[in-house]
Amino acid sequence: MVNKSRKSHRTISPLAGLNVQLVSALLILVFLYTLVTLGAVFQMPLILEDSQNLVIHNGHRFTPPDILGKTETKEKYLETNESEHAVEESGRGDPVKIEALRLHFPIMVADDDMEEINHPGQLYVNKDKSGPIEKMKVPKFWADSSEVNEAYGDGGVREFLGNHGQKLMTLSEAKSVGSLWSDGKTKRETIYISVASYRDPECMPTIESILARAKYPKRIRVAVIDQHDSEKDEAYCGPPKSCDGENSSSAYCLYKDQVDVYHVEARLSIGPVFARHVAHRMYRGEYYAMQVDSHIRFTQDWDDDLIWQWKSARNEMAVLTTYLSDIIGSIDPETHKSKHPGRPIMCKSGYEGQGKLKHLRHGQQPEGLAGIKGQPTLEPFWAAGFSFARAHFVIQIPYDQYLPMVFQGEEISMGLRGFTYGYDYYAAERSVCFHMYAIKENKEKRQKVKLFWENTHLYRGAELEAMKRLNGIIGMGEKNEVFDHTDEYKYGLGQVRNTTKFFETYGIHTDTQTVEDHLCTFVGRPMMTEIGGHLRSDTMGINYDEITYRFVDPAKKKK
Repeated sequence: MVNKSRKSHRTISPLAGLNVQLVSALLILVFLYTLVTLGAVFQMPLILEDSQNLVIHNGHRFTPPDILGKTETKEKYLETNESEHAVEESGRGDPVKIEALRLHFPIMVADDDMEEINHPGQLYVNKDKSGPIEKMKVPKFWADSSEVNEAYGDGGVREFLGNHGQKLMTLSEAKSVGSLWSDGKTKRETIYISVASYRDPECMPTIESILARAKYPKRIRVAVIDQHDSEKDEAYCGPPKSCDGENSSSAYCLYKDQVDVYHVEARLSIGPVFARHVAHRMYRGEYYAMQVDSHIRFTQDWDDDLIWQWKSARNEMAVLTTYLSDIIGSIDPETHKSKHPGRPIMCKSGYEGQGKLKHLRHGQQPEGLAGIKGQPTLEPFWAAGFSFARAHFVIQIPYDQYLPMVFQGEEISMGLRGFTYGYDYYAAERSVCFHMYAIKENKEKRQKVKLFWENTHLYRGAELEAMKRLNGIIGMGEKNEVFDHTDEYKYGLGQVRNTTKFFETYGIHTDTQTVEDHLCTFVGRPMMTEIGGHLRSDTMGINYDEITYRFVDPAKKKK
């Protein structure tokens, strides 16, 4: 309310007569100029935020995406398929055949869709060919099928999408990949979810949660790598023994035709990298690709929420990924909605191990409320336990077939390969699923679950050969180290970006095998402004050619 009694006490000033709004604007400009000048003089990071989350950092601007139009609702936006005309726009491949592929869902792995490979663990153990090497039947890659080759051209879909990372694919090329599911009225983008399980009793409940909590379970296809001992274990990953009676309403029973289960005898299991390699072989053309562990629980309508968060990045090359928070107390048992306001972000890493087994490992990550609203937050690292992206990520960067018995080192390998293909990693603003760790009330039962390391005696020496290959491919191995280069064109680095840029930007010194500490002080708003401001206008990832920033431990500066 205006106090009219003060009108007669008008103050005369040098600005009298000028428009009040103009005066306010001039004062704001003077204030900003002063701050920017001080920031330049003292090299201070300047971070300001207005009501629209506009961030200004030393001259760079990053504005959160205006996703919705003036008349568009969130629900309507999620129904919209942005890629319907992408095939024609790309000008490559056979548009008719590509569209036919994209309207075929779900495609399950058929018995005649398999091929034989040498068991990678035995291959390294018997590299001198002195012993027998067992053959394994595994699914063929979707990208290598004749149907896909006919649609995307003689070189196949990997050549179509940038020729094995030699160049950044175009937006229209990227949008030419990914199937759609229709309920007869609306086309929706499909989701492929891979679950690698090793003798895990929580496997079936995880699949049940994926399907039961989804808003549109019919657009989801689940691929499970069930590594088990057929003589000792129950069918941990299969559907209920009977889908009659009380099980008739279980989501697994209702949608069991959308669940592919690949069984592996436990003795042949050689770690999560190979299990997830097989999972990437089971991909069959879906729009999004997601990867989780086999002891996860999901929140209600997680699929719509996750797609919405991914789209809010306005980055076709975005990958939502993190170490998940613990399940205890995180989901309301009645509404199935999240009760956990915070979320982890990937920003902490350091060298671990000795000799040829030394590698860069991401440790326990910080967790808290998202500081930036309405969009995910950039982070430098990729996490294996939760990853959600456009499915061209798994087409272009399939898990390496030749890394048996590797556990630590998996994430920096996949993360760097993705970076060199042009992908960017983000922490979601909200968690849509939670992990069952061996802590508190779950400690006793989780500690009883067997781990693949029980097979170490069967594959002695395989891990060393695999780590030499892993570090050699990503440029983090010992100088002049000899390693296996088999199929490196398929499982190696891209050329869109180089690893040197990654190491320099995020303070990783491969020569001394050390890192700049306190990277978490940069990840968040500073990284969003310093790095996020270089997102390409066509949404095809961040242009690191424009970035000169190099992280240095702020504690060093204080000294």
